[in-house]
Amino acid sequence: MMQISVVFSVLYILCGTTSSLAFVFEDCGSEAGKFDEISISSCDVSDEKCTLPRGTDIKVFIKFAPNKDISDITAHAFGVLLDVPIPFPLKNPNVCKDPDSGVKCPLKKDQETEFKNTFNVDKKTPAVSVDVMWEFRNEKDEKITCIKFPVKVV
Repeated sequence: MMQISVVFSVLYILCGTTSSLAFVFEDCGSEAGKFDEISISSCDVSDEKCTLPRGTDIKVFIKFAPNKDISDITAHAFGVLLDVPIPFPLKNPNVCKDPDSGVKCPLKKDQETEFKNTFNVDKKTPAVSVDVMWEFRNEKDEKITCIKFPVKVV
C-alpha cells in the first residue's frame, strides 16, 4: 500500500489535470483481444473522471474476449504522466492463479471471460488526478486488453 501512496504522491506533484464533460473507457492498444464491458464500483461515466475515494475498497469488473488461445494472463496497472506509464504494484498480478479473479485458464479464442477484483485505496493516498491504464498481457507479453481512463482520488 505504501508503494501506491508514493506513486500517487509523485503523480500529484507532477500531474496536470484534464477536462471533459464525461469520461470513457478508452482502448489503448489491445492486440490479442477486446474488452466488452467494464464496471468500477465508484465510477459514474457521466462524471468527468472516475472517482476513487481514499480509505475504500473498489470493485472492478471487466468482461473481455481474447482473439487467440491464451495460456497465461498477467495484469498490469499504470498511472500515465506526460504519456509515460508509471507502474502501480498489484497484489495478485497473475490473473490465472488468483482464485478471486474468476478467470480460469487456459482461455480459448473468442471465449468471453469475466474478471473481477477488489483493491483498496489507502487513506494515505494523496488527492490526485491521473489517467490510469489497465492491461492484461498473455504469455507472449502481447496486450490482450488495454484500458485507459481518467481517475480522481478524493
